[in-house]
Amino acid sequence: MKKLLFALIFIMPLSSFCQNDTVYYFGINGKIDNPEKKDIMKKVDYRSSRKIKVKTYKAGEEEWQLIYAENIKVVSDSVYEIRMKGDEFSGRVTRIFEPSVNGLYRFTDRVGNNIKRQGTTKSKIPLILEGEVTENYNSGTKKSVAQYKNNQLITNKNWQSDGIPMVDDIFYSVDNEPGYEPGMTFLHQQIRQAIKDSKFDLLTVEGKMVVGLVITKDGKIGGVQIVKGISQVLNGILVNAFGKLEGDWIPAKLNNQNVSYFQMIPINFIYNKYNFDYLEMDRGMMYWVIN
Repeated sequence: MKKLLFALIFIMPLSSFCQNDTVYYFGINGKIDNPEKKDIMKKVDYRSSRKIKVKTYKAGEEEWQLIYAENIKVVSDSVYEIRMKGDEFSGRVTRIFEPSVNGLYRFTDRVGNNIKRQGTTKSKIPLILEGEVTENYNSGTKKSVAQYKNNQLITNKNWQSDGIPMVDDIFYSVDNEPGYEPGMTFLHQQIRQAIKDSKFDLLTVEGKMVVGLVITKDGKIGGVQIVKGISQVLNGILVNAFGKLEGDWIPAKLNNQNVSYFQMIPINFIYNKYNFDYLEMDRGMMYWVIN
């Protein structure tokens, strides 16, 4: 339940793939040198010199979970056309590379006429971030300005979509994720009650939402965002409900230090033939079953 980080640990061909297939493993917070834990896996399928398919997986409790896929068309050495599909973003991206200093590449990700992300990398596939990386919301407004060293996130400044500053130094990959001290059952009860109190008609929605919470290093909620929404009305209800959660959080830890963390909570609204509704949790996914 995190934003994606990129870090090459080692390369190992898989026998189940074709000869040109390659697997990259990524460590906590983009760590490259001898990481203790593999956090992200990328399977790269070089279908031809011009067509590449990349699938990115997150380490789960029992197995790797697919979080997004990219179909890449190499237009030229400097222009890649990418079709992305994932929870955080689905759409077409044009990635432009320019030579930079010390063997680095300057890259710019464009969605339509807007710049989505811009920074420097040590390689084209996968991106190995180095130096400053700027990310924007889909509207074009600034989302974050981060500093990377050898692909590890060092520091960042963050803004809400309306330009209001958020908590600085938010991490997206940690050794220990935050814990909710009252327990997830109590969290479910609060969210369920907030939707019931709003009298929102759940029969008007179906599909998957992703709510993002900033859990500060002090164990407080430092912000709530809708990463992927279904309905503007329901978006507002959930932002308000998560922002008013009772109870404290155990902060995330990275390198034995408390850090602020962006916690993503997916919610699936699905229909059920039986005459009841409830909220349950399965492998980090919240399910709301609607009669």
